Amino acid sequence: MKRLTWIPAAWILPLLLLSGCGRTASSGTAHDHADHAGEEGGDDGDTRSVSFREGRGLHLSPEVIGALGLVTAEAEERPLAAELNLTAHVFAVAPRVLASARVPSRQADLLAGARFEGATLVRVDHSPVPATHLADLVFELDSVAPRKIGDFATLALAAEPVSVLAVPRTAVLDSATGTFVYVVNGDAFLRIAVEAGRRSSDFIEITDGLYAGDVVVATPVDQLWLSELRLTKGGGHSH
Repeated sequence: MKRLTWIPAAWILPLLLLSGCGRTASSGTAHDHADHAGEEGGDDGDTRSVSFREGRGLHLSPEVIGALGLVTAEAEERPLAAELNLTAHVFAVAPRVLASARVPSRQADLLAGARFEGATLVRVDHSPVPATHLADLVFELDSVAPRKIGDFATLALAAEPVSVLAVPRTAVLDSATGTFVYVVNGDAFLRIAVEAGRRSSDFIEITDGLYAGDVVVATPVDQLWLSELRLTKGGGHSH
């Protein structure tokens, strides 16, 4: 009797990329990303499992899609209440208790005017941005308990649900070069840049880059990203 060896799903794409790449994928999308997509090519006799074509994206065979447990979801309007906890550092206690929290500059702009439980956002300080791409949120803390300089306070965002275009949180790829999702593009999966807004524990608002009805990969986004890097940067096949 042959002995069966179990291979974790996370290894499947790297292993397949060592042996070649393919052309087929599944699903469709409600919106055609024409300004991202190029013409499809390839010959009908290509039976490889994973491939990448500039402007079209990653092509995965049905076997690879099944092995990865790839799941898609629609970008759709839904009520979303942003959920955020910040750790603020107390730097003044008289005449007011003031604390600051450093966040990415884009996030700071979104939080301007937001309400926090137990604190009031006094100002947004952009002076660190040129050097760090971070901004300081300065809060006045409620004087419920005595505070001293150097203390830390956890501040929770208090926000009402707002109807926004959103995708599952797992669909969004935050990288050093930007924020992306993989959208179903015909028979391929194309990585496109998006702008993200409010974030809850399960969903993220998309303020630019997607339309309602677009179909995105909900999981496993990291595996698609690693495969694209392998094919385009690591000397693999790129068609």
